[in-house]
Amino acid sequence: MRSLRAFLLRLAAPFTGSRGDAEFRDELESHLRLHIADNLRAGMPPEEARRLAIVKLGGITQTIERQREQRGLPFVDTLRQDLLYTVRTLRANPGFALTAILTLALGIGATSAIFSAVNAVLLRPLPFSDPNRLVMIYGVGGNDDRHESVSYPTFVDWRDQSHSFESMAAFANATLTIAVNGSTELVRGKRVAPSMFHVLGVQPAVGRAFTADDIDRSVVILSDGFWKRHFAGNNDAVGKTLRIMDAPFTVIGVMPAGFHIEPPGREQLYAPLPPDATRNHEFVRLIARLAPGVSRPHARSDLDGITGNLRRQYGRNSASEGATVEPLVDALAGPGRTALLTLLAVVSMVLLIACTNVANLLLARGATRRREMAVRAALGAGRGRLVRQLLTESLVLALAGGAAGLLLSQWLGALFVKVVSDFVEVPRLDATRIDGQVLLFTTIVSVATGVVFGVVPALSSAAPDLSDAMRDSGYTASGVRAPRLRRALVVVETALAVVLLAAAGMLMRTLITMRSTEPGFNTSSMLAVDIWLPPARFARLQDRVPLFQGVLERVRELPGVRAAAFVADLPLSGATDTEGFHIVGRADPAPDRWHSSGFNITTASYFEMMGISIREGRGFLASDGPMAPGVIVVNEAAARRFWPGRSPIGEQIQLPITRERAQLLTVVGVVADVRHRNLVDPPHSEIYVNSLQTELTWMPVVLAVRTQVDPKSVAEPIKAIFREVNPAVPIARISTMDEVVARSLAEPRLYSWLFAAFAVAAVSLAAIGLYGLISFSVTQRSKEIGVRVALGASRSEVMLLVLREGLGLASIGAVVGLVGGVAATRSLVGLINGVTPTDPSTFVAVIAVLLGAAAIACYLPARRAARLDPLRALRTE
Repeated sequence: MRSLRAFLLRLAAPFTGSRGDAEFRDELESHLRLHIADNLRAGMPPEEARRLAIVKLGGITQTIERQREQRGLPFVDTLRQDLLYTVRTLRANPGFALTAILTLALGIGATSAIFSAVNAVLLRPLPFSDPNRLVMIYGVGGNDDRHESVSYPTFVDWRDQSHSFESMAAFANATLTIAVNGSTELVRGKRVAPSMFHVLGVQPAVGRAFTADDIDRSVVILSDGFWKRHFAGNNDAVGKTLRIMDAPFTVIGVMPAGFHIEPPGREQLYAPLPPDATRNHEFVRLIARLAPGVSRPHARSDLDGITGNLRRQYGRNSASEGATVEPLVDALAGPGRTALLTLLAVVSMVLLIACTNVANLLLARGATRRREMAVRAALGAGRGRLVRQLLTESLVLALAGGAAGLLLSQWLGALFVKVVSDFVEVPRLDATRIDGQVLLFTTIVSVATGVVFGVVPALSSAAPDLSDAMRDSGYTASGVRAPRLRRALVVVETALAVVLLAAAGMLMRTLITMRSTEPGFNTSSMLAVDIWLPPARFARLQDRVPLFQGVLERVRELPGVRAAAFVADLPLSGATDTEGFHIVGRADPAPDRWHSSGFNITTASYFEMMGISIREGRGFLASDGPMAPGVIVVNEAAARRFWPGRSPIGEQIQLPITRERAQLLTVVGVVADVRHRNLVDPPHSEIYVNSLQTELTWMPVVLAVRTQVDPKSVAEPIKAIFREVNPAVPIARISTMDEVVARSLAEPRLYSWLFAAFAVAAVSLAAIGLYGLISFSVTQRSKEIGVRVALGASRSEVMLLVLREGLGLASIGAVVGLVGGVAATRSLVGLINGVTPTDPSTFVAVIAVLLGAAAIACYLPARRAARLDPLRALRTE
């Protein structure tokens, strides 16, 4: 009697007042004794007498509770009681509490880490004045394809005729050479319209900005980094002269620290953007500031109207057929925006699986607390009171998991930034940190998580059957009466795991396909030396010939070098050029449109050095010099496209050099297709021009060297050769061909491994959830299993019984997940080119992995069930 009374009083305390309320304690004890004595006198067994006494006591206690509420028990006091009881309960179950908190910490920490990156790249305001009104304007082609750039005349027309913008400016990327200490340094810069800094609302920290009079002047503004590196941060840098692109430029200003038009901020110099009257030369990009109260759709409509007038006036020479207006913060993020939002969605699914796991833990714990809930209900606690107490426990767990997750997110965020930065450039990603927005996000996620995983178990556990729950038998919670909700939750988290596993599998399959794809040339033992030819010195053909010949002669004589050649666009480097041309004897596709193809420029022996097979005719020879007839080599794709069904050898094209003059070139060979852009896209038509015969301007150049030794070992001798032949030619980068191929696979490899990591976490959490369910089921069904064994069931039959239950749930989740997996993998097509969203073999592998993990999760509970002693199980029950 004493132990029962103490137990009831302890359970009643959180629901009926403070522990110091002696009046209530005395009243509760007297009623309890009276009812138990009456039941015993009626001839009831002791256990039944106690159970009915507690049920009867409920009505009296509810009356007492209502009286206390009428006296005005403060909400804060009730909340304090809930929190104190929650802390005591969790301290009494440290294993459960620790498991739930760590599971939530993993999900919330990963979500907060990715959100901190999203916040830095997409949500944090740009460091410009009133950044919400800043937009990027793109041209739109005939198929609604967006052009990154527009022509300078289009920019002038949009700027002068539009009424939707307060101001507008144009800029173009520029690679600049600077003479420093007797050598030439290559730096990134921007050619900008004089109004650029006014549009952005940023002025130089030292000196002045550009004016309209500076367009025809050789003036330059320095970035803060360049200023400090080359002038030690001295203000007297203004007025100094720098030799840029072999011409003197006067420094007129220095931008503030941290200023860059385009993150990640590689630009070092800003020079005026010279006008260009060619309407079909699209090379400038536009930034504008919307007028107050003007929306982006209205601004786009305004520009479309102007563009329509331009097309009626100039025809197709007006190039763009419309415009699109995008917030500057989204435009600067580029492809990183889609990638980050996709990763945030993925990690949110991991968090949802973690929530499902914790909800399952709470449901399992609720099944063991049915008697406790029944006693509390009998003592007068209404369902709302019980739900509030259980939700308090869930919120405490979620907030504790959120706090641990916030600490974990700092490490995960730093790791994420480091890993991503090693593969791709994402603007402003290096600004990822835990700030007020991330803290608020984590808090909201933690509270929402607590409600999500807590509300269903709370509602389920807060409505016990008093008569059933007060009996001592545990069979009511077993077998047939086990909550279906826990099984449904396992199916849900298994389905989510399959979705992530399918996405990771598709990306991995794509990466494997890329790695196994033949690029069309030999990548082994090759060095690629990227150089830049200053236009002022190498614009003419006769200026380039001595450089090419002098360098190639010396490089080919180096020990360990087998062959060497120059090429404009190295395969898989990401650089491509397209030119228009006429085919002799054939009409153009349209009166105002030429044939178009990829164009590349190479020196003699390029195809032999690269290992590109010659299918017909010949490659370039040493005799194909500046004075010889112009020749070209085409790839198989170009031959099929422009001369279908016949040999192109001997065919001729006219390549326009200027408006008045075109160069006549004859096809002398057909070579194998090379996957030029990447290892996914099929080869495109490509026409090769001899470097000693073309007047096409090509400033970025690659020296490709085939070696018999480690390619890196000849890097320094090659640098010395360039310094000897022409020190004005800067070397931008030296890489092995294996490194070039690795860079072309950087993004697919990054996303594959990130998705794989999230999929592993999801499958692990799903397996843990399944293990918990089956383990709990075995515990609750111990009497049933004992009866089966006593009646002759073998160990293998018992194990099969348990495995069938777990694998059945996993199979249902796998089928449901496959539907979501197909939809998820279709969305990956926009993230990585080459993804096949419905590859059957990948889905088969996903199902195999999932069922394998489920079998492992079910094996331990199944083995424990098979080893169950039937006598002990029946005796315990």
